[in-house]
Amino acid sequence: MSEFVRIESPDDLLGADTKERLDALYAKVPAVTCACDNLGQCCQLTPEEAAEDWATMYPLYTTEYLNIVDHVRSHFSEEEQARFLTFDEERPLRCPFLSDEGGCRIHPVRPLVCRTYGVLSREHVEETGSVYRGDVPDLWIHQFLRNERCTICPDTELDEPDKLDDHAKEMVTFGYERELIKMGEENDGLDEERRVLLVEATGRGRLVRWTWGGFNRLYRSTLDWARSNLKDALKQSRLAE
Repeated sequence: MSEFVRIESPDDLLGADTKERLDALYAKVPAVTCACDNLGQCCQLTPEEAAEDWATMYPLYTTEYLNIVDHVRSHFSEEEQARFLTFDEERPLRCPFLSDEGGCRIHPVRPLVCRTYGVLSREHVEETGSVYRGDVPDLWIHQFLRNERCTICPDTELDEPDKLDDHAKEMVTFGYERELIKMGEENDGLDEERRVLLVEATGRGRLVRWTWGGFNRLYRSTLDWARSNLKDALKQSRLAE
């Protein structure tokens, strides 16, 4: 495991205005109730899923990462903060925030990918692909169908059906993702020395999305570790974008 730095500043990493925008985005996703008798199974991978390069809590966008860090710092003990903020596995088989009982320990700030899982039924997925074909690029339709066909859950009960049509539009047009990317471009909270290392490693000054463990490597590792290891970590990564 790499060495990590403590967060000494008492201030949140994400500004209040950005948090409000993020909460407003999340509020567009219809609320659901999970009626599954095996809670948490969607938060961990089977060996077959791992072999197909699936990942838990991915894609995680920069703004979402910073939001979760703020929540962890505010709601968990120092011991738990140390455990969560030094977690550095890029592709764990089990989400680090999954409790032993199958619950989500960061449910109020869970990322978009967790919120949208299972919201659209198989019928809604296929219907949305058909309705928007010709109105949005074919690549978007293909990507939407590929993603959503893999996240259908028969045990999900829709609590806010009035939001469903608008939600489907956001999904097939990647409206949520484009807004999250824009937020990250406006403020990603990365210090300048790490940005220089990132440019040296990737040719880019910021990452759009990664996983929890991956972002911890970028944001929480010591500069000594980052200088020696970040380039190799990013070169070996399949998910850093």
